[in-house]
Amino acid sequence: MIREKRLHISILVGSNTRPQTVIDDLWNRAVGSIDQDVWQVTGTAVYVHDSGSVVSPSGEGMSVVVIEPPGEGHIASLAASVAGRPGPLGAAGRLLRDNLGSRRLAKTVAKRKELVEVFCSSAVVVAADLTADRAVWQLRNRTGAELVHGPIAMLHAIRQTIRR
Repeated sequence: MIREKRLHISILVGSNTRPQTVIDDLWNRAVGSIDQDVWQVTGTAVYVHDSGSVVSPSGEGMSVVVIEPPGEGHIASLAASVAGRPGPLGAAGRLLRDNLGSRRLAKTVAKRKELVEVFCSSAVVVAADLTADRAVWQLRNRTGAELVHGPIAMLHAIRQTIRR
């Protein structure tokens, strides 16, 4: 059977200890919400390579792109050490750590023109964690794709895209 309609979904995973699990979950939810007889679903999963994390494609039509972790500066190291402390100081450290991490990932993604093109040509781009949010939102003036965070927003965006 020839599928007439195509839908490309991109997933960006920033700092996560289990990127394979996150990508599998998002991909299975996306594919499960689409009528496979009508739609040809393809996807690109982009993740930051952590020591020990190797991700393989979750299914047919999916490709995986690895990003090397962006380098951390002195302030990021300081924020990481403070983030483990209790109380307001620890909360401020975690906020600073996450903010710096999202900025580094956004700069790294912006430098990879082929990734930006893939994201811009997608119907839905999903930020899988807080670190990935800034990189996804920086695409807002470059694409008509639905830019979302998390599985529930992704399913809603897919439904909206299919209805058009």
